[in-house]
Amino acid sequence: MTTACGLDCNLCPAAARCGKTCNFCVVARHGPVAGCAGCGYCAGSPLLRMDVRRAVIQHLGGLDFAWPRPVVHHDPGGLPAHIPVLVQAYADHVDVPWVALHGARLFGVAGKALTAKHRSPLRTTYRLGTGTRIAVEFYIEDRALEGIWSNRRQVIGELRRLELDLVITPDFSVWEDHPRFEQLVQQRRAFSFYHELREAGLPAIPDIGFSLFEPDGRLWAEWVNSQAGLRAVSLFCGGRKVHADRRAHLETVEDIALFHHAVAPDITFVIGGVHAPERISDYRQAAPGRRLCFLNGMAYSLAQRRRLLDATLPSVARSARECFLLNCAHNDLVYERLLLESA
Repeated sequence: MTTACGLDCNLCPAAARCGKTCNFCVVARHGPVAGCAGCGYCAGSPLLRMDVRRAVIQHLGGLDFAWPRPVVHHDPGGLPAHIPVLVQAYADHVDVPWVALHGARLFGVAGKALTAKHRSPLRTTYRLGTGTRIAVEFYIEDRALEGIWSNRRQVIGELRRLELDLVITPDFSVWEDHPRFEQLVQQRRAFSFYHELREAGLPAIPDIGFSLFEPDGRLWAEWVNSQAGLRAVSLFCGGRKVHADRRAHLETVEDIALFHHAVAPDITFVIGGVHAPERISDYRQAAPGRRLCFLNGMAYSLAQRRRLLDATLPSVARSARECFLLNCAHNDLVYERLLLESA
């Protein structure tokens, strides 16, 4: 089989894992004359060389979902329907059941190391209540993800000192229009990072990313089902394209439905990047009966503009902190109700 970019699949060291699956590779449309030499699509990309691919596979320890050592998975317990993202601290204490801190705020846009303000205890830095549980999410830009991957030993060491209740494994982007080999590399990196987090003793759950359910989503599901003690996984279903394009949203919901049917029913799905009530209902209908937890920054982003999610509340002057707390309480109730009504 020869791809659109002229590569012979039979020569590729990733052929067995790939399944020789065409993802309508657009490499042939690019080239030095387009002024984009060196990008992931172009004929000058080192990932088109088979010796480079072999070196990458060796560095990652393979492209499959196998780990050389046994792993003990973290059980996060009963996760709520809603975990709000908190980006910056308020002047007064914030006492909510859960918050998720943004990984790029902790480690900077380059993802190299904890920023200075985060070297103090997080509960103090963000003025959180004593009962508030703290998660860290890594649904962040690719630039920060690349830095976190390159510096992951230091990043993992610093995460250990933060006394966290939950770590969402970094979500390495699996773009549907990127070369197939790159998709496989990104999935393997997420798989490896998760195991390194757990071997360091961190309360991590794995991030599941794929653009093709067959074979990738199916292989992820088989791995999840084979793991005794695994109780929750993360799935990022947001992004600019999904927010703007109804078709992209429907395709994402369809992927969740396929994954739901392939995975054991006791696995909680932590879904990132989804906030609109009608879309919450779509995901509930795609995964009936499953425990779903939605993690997003809507409560915070609207609070920064002094806007409320509950339109029935009187229009009076409020602080950003008060708006945040009201928005969190609103989403807690709305999401729980929607998940029960649509079950």
